[in-house]
Amino acid sequence: MKKLFLLVFLLSPVLASACEVCGCSGSSFYLGVLPQFQKHFVGLRYRTQSYDTRLTLHHAGTIYDSREEFRAIDLWGRFYPHPRIQVLAMLPYQINKQTQGPDVRRHQGIGDATVLVNYKLLDRTRMSDSGRVVKQTLLVGGGTKLATGEYRYNQYDGAQVANPNFQAGTGAYDAVLNAIYTLRIDKWGMNADATGRLTGTNANDYRFGNRLNSSLTSFYVQQWEKLNVAVMPSAGFYGELAHKDRDYAGIVAETGGYMLAGTVGLDIYRGSWMLGANAQIPIRQRISEGLVQAHSRVGIHLARTF
Repeated sequence: MKKLFLLVFLLSPVLASACEVCGCSGSSFYLGVLPQFQKHFVGLRYRTQSYDTRLTLHHAGTIYDSREEFRAIDLWGRFYPHPRIQVLAMLPYQINKQTQGPDVRRHQGIGDATVLVNYKLLDRTRMSDSGRVVKQTLLVGGGTKLATGEYRYNQYDGAQVANPNFQAGTGAYDAVLNAIYTLRIDKWGMNADATGRLTGTNANDYRFGNRLNSSLTSFYVQQWEKLNVAVMPSAGFYGELAHKDRDYAGIVAETGGYMLAGTVGLDIYRGSWMLGANAQIPIRQRISEGLVQAHSRVGIHLARTF
């Protein structure tokens, strides 16, 4: 199970040179199950992440503990310029907070936008021998993570906020590759997706590690046609993996890592509106050489299809 799901980008891990370790950033490519593949949508998504960070004695001779909280409000949407071409776009607004004893640091602003273009390789509907309707879709493609978020970290300036991971953006352009497969048999279905990110180097000569994330989710759809309402509960697994970061001096030691989480979600559809929530509960993790512990993540989204 571990080998199957340790896939994707880990939240940008740690920089210990300023005696402060933070295991992640607020960026995330987790999409979850996006039904009604043939429709456009636009909406908002709110998501939260939190981490506890512990420094051991060989860091500056003292033990420090801190809590990092990342909240984001995403403006996102999906558009089909052609029946086989899907465009996904996301623009986050980051709200970050780090608490270390009596010291509280905050940073917020527009984050890094992401634009993905997928091509629909497979879109098939057939009737099985048992009379069930079987639908399959496969989309593959990629895009870029833009450097729209502010990055102003300088490890020699104590007035700057926290560390590289605490910035609204990474300061670099990244290449993104992704694939999404969905299988549905009558009311039951399964969704699998994977996203890889090849990171660039920013103006401060810092490069976050390449990352990969993946999810496998099962879902069930119950419709009430007279009420024009549908409900879709879902459950599955999510995994992410990050290589170590690099700076002008080489590899940054306490960075990178992996996490495997269980996921649960519930989506409600009424007419052209969809409202949903999901949670990721860590099962196994090793972030920043074990110095960072991730807690459960929660997301809420509201969108309108057209």
